[in-house]
Amino acid sequence: MIGSLGDVVFEVSSESVKTFNDLSTQYGAKYAQHDIHGKKGLLEFTGLDPTTMSLKILLSAALAITPKDEITALLEMLNAGKAIPFILDGEPQGDGLWVIENMSVEHKTLSNKGTLILAEVSLNLKEYVEGGGADGV
Repeated sequence: MIGSLGDVVFEVSSESVKTFNDLSTQYGAKYAQHDIHGKKGLLEFTGLDPTTMSLKILLSAALAITPKDEITALLEMLNAGKAIPFILDGEPQGDGLWVIENMSVEHKTLSNKGTLILAEVSLNLKEYVEGGGADGV
């Protein structure tokens, strides 16, 4: 197993192939600017932005995947606002859970009956940090 995003498992086996590519991670910091009359403003570090990740998943019926079912599973997680673990190489990514912030689906190949044969799904994930209050709850 390569990893998983919630119930979606990324793997290469003799039965099927489901992988992703173009994984990109963005980290950010937040700063407040304090204006000073007649001078440059001073910056104060106020914390970190949630980490974001983007990736593309190629879903191919030729690799023993049913693209429609995989897209439906991802949409259910997005629509429910479900916070899910993102695991790679046996290690959880980030400090906890992730949400699917947005998703796009490119229908690349359809059968002569309109069945989806090949699709590319682009996901943008955002780190879900529980709590957030002054006392962490």
